[in-house]
Parts: sequence; structure tokens; C-alpha cells
Amino acid sequence: SLEFDACFHFEFSPSIAAFEAQPLGYEYEFDNRICRYTPDFLLTHTDGTQKFIEVKKQSKIADEDFRARFIEKQAIAKQDGRDLILVTDKQIRVYPTLNNLKLLHRYSGFQFLTELQASVLELVKQYGSIKVSQLVSFLKVTAGELLATVLRLLSLGQLFADLTTNEISIETAIWSNNV
Repeated sequence: SLEFDACFHFEFSPSIAAFEAQPLGYEYEFDNRICRYTPDFLLTHTDGTQKFIEVKKQSKIADEDFRARFIEKQAIAKQDGRDLILVTDKQIRVYPTLNNLKLLHRYSGFQFLTELQASVLELVKQYGSIKVSQLVSFLKVTAGELLATVLRLLSLGQLFADLTTNEISIETAIWSNNV
């Protein structure tokens, strides 16, 4: 679903500390009626600020009723000190970024740092920016093994790569912030 795909962006955004799906809702008035609303997400940023997120397909947001209701929902959220932001499929389903985030997600989770991961981090620190294929040559391991290692380190935020231009491959340049 579109909401599910949005989670990949939230998970790997350095400015987002936490996100919650379907947080507590609130009431707003529309056409002299009290209506209930629950945002799709509540984001908590690393600076402590929070924002509500509504996820919709681009094709749905042109509807006049939706727009009028959304303005009312935003006003109530603002009274509570939070912005309500509309995010569309055009912002979420951006390729190759989304595919790269999904790939990183598969390699996330708690694990101890392996000897190969430590070697990769040391070489990246030494060279600044380096292609995965160069690391394969230096470390004398298979491309698949090294790519899995790099994906794990990317998912942990210990390495960085441009996720927006191309799918992650052995030709991807990687770097760390410890240069």
C-alpha cells in the first residue's frame, strides 16, 4: 500500500526519530457536523517537533470535498501545535529511491559488527568515497558478499550512498561521515 511504502522513507530519514501509524485522532467541524479524523502517521523529528502526515494518491487530492475537509483538519492540528502535511504517491513512489530503501530495510535489524564490516568501514574512512567494486578488489571477497555487507552498513547509517540516482549495485559509490 501507499502508506506501507511511506514507512520506508520515514525509517531511513535522518531527520525522523520515530513514526507512529494511525495515532490518536481528533474531531473537526465540517458542514455544521462534527467529524472524526485520524491521520495516517505521526512523525517525531530528531529536534522533537511532531507532524501529522496524511497519505493520498495524487488523483484524489483534486476533489473539492477532500480539499475543504483537509483545510479544516489542518486548522485543528495547528491548534494542537502540529502541522498536518499531505504526502502523495508522487512523493513516495519515486524510483530508484523507493527500491533502494526497500533493499536497505531487508538488511536492517540488530547484529554485531563482523570482521568484514569493520574492514569495509576502515577502507571507506581511508579513501573517503569508494565504489563497492573497488572494495571487492581490495578485500578479495565475492561481489555478493560485499554488497550484502555494504547494504547492512547503509541500513545502519554507518555508510552513505546516493539512493536517488541509480539502483544500488557494485558500481555504487559509498562514503562515511567519518572522513
